[in-house]
Formats: sequence, C-alpha cells, structure tokens
Amino acid sequence: MTPEVGSQHRQVVANGLTRTQLVAYAGASGDFHPFHHDEIYATTHGFDRLFAHGMLTMGVSGQALVAVFGPDGLDRYGADFLKPVWPGDTLTTELTVAAVNSDGSVDVDIATTDQHGTLVLRGTAAGRLASD
Repeated sequence: MTPEVGSQHRQVVANGLTRTQLVAYAGASGDFHPFHHDEIYATTHGFDRLFAHGMLTMGVSGQALVAVFGPDGLDRYGADFLKPVWPGDTLTTELTVAAVNSDGSVDVDIATTDQHGTLVLRGTAAGRLASD
C-alpha cells in the first residue's frame, strides 16, 4: 500500500469461519454469551443461527492492518459491527488511505465484507505504513 489518498489494500482475512474459531475466541476473550455457542438460544432470540462475536470480526479484520502497518505501526483502530457474521462466512477486508498526515502517518478507512458482498464491519485506523 502506498501512502497516497485512495491507495487500497484488499485481503481475505477469514476463509470459511468455523464454529471452532468462535469457541476458541470465546475462551480467549471470556465472552461466553450463548448467541455465539448455543444454536437453540440464538434461534429462539430471533437469529438464523449462532453467530460470531463482533470483536472476533474486528480481530480478523485487523490482519489486514498488520499487513500494511506492520507489528508496531498501528496507533488507532476502531470499528462498528453492522451485520452478523455466520459460521462458514469468508471475510475480506479492504483498507483505503483516507488521509496522509504531515507527520507521515496515514488514516485508513476499513470495510469488511462477507462472501455475498455484505458490509459486516466499517471502521477507521491510523498509523505509519510498514516499509517494504
């Protein structure tokens, strides 16, 4: 990704999200809400089936940020969860440079979509791009 407004980076960040990944995330985060592991609970509360944690979606989307900012270049990352992410979904994150700042840092817009093109996460981040 180049430090120019409009420059983009696109990356598949989850290829067929599994229920095992949801359970592993629940264990790592301590978030055992039944929406994320109990099919009957999720369906009786109006959902098609159990679904991924929003923060899991944010975490896998962060893989694209690490790819462009490196392990030390990210200063800020925030996102909104727009639609449920289901087991089996393939997620693609697209980063677009929104601003190049006078200190050399960049602001990026983040859009994560599922395999149907549905926007599931929208956010922003800022930092210094990794050198190639």
